[in-house]
Amino acid sequence: MSPLQIAFQQSRAQRNIDLVLPTLKATTLYVVVGSEPKGGQKPEWFLTESPTKGRFCVTASEIEAALARVPWPTLRVSGAQLLEVLPVGIEIAIVYSDGGDYITREHLAWYRQAK
Repeated sequence: MSPLQIAFQQSRAQRNIDLVLPTLKATTLYVVVGSEPKGGQKPEWFLTESPTKGRFCVTASEIEAALARVPWPTLRVSGAQLLEVLPVGIEIAIVYSDGGDYITREHLAWYRQAK
């Protein structure tokens, strides 16, 4: 298990989403984008429907190979960078080779306040 997976596991066990934030910020993620940003432009996010109906998310992974079947480019960013540039209201689905985790817009808002 990766440090991020362990942080999510501990978070669920202790019912404390704050446990994920330090690890998330330090983790390198590969995020699916519609096109690669050029010359300092903001990324064009490739959004999919979130597990929560009516919401949208980006798909990310710690391992680029986990996204190999996705026919879109990926952007390499730290979790801290993703928190800064991801539009408010967009959620994050993190995929692993054996499952995934999901960060809601409410939790992301909480994380942004905790900076």
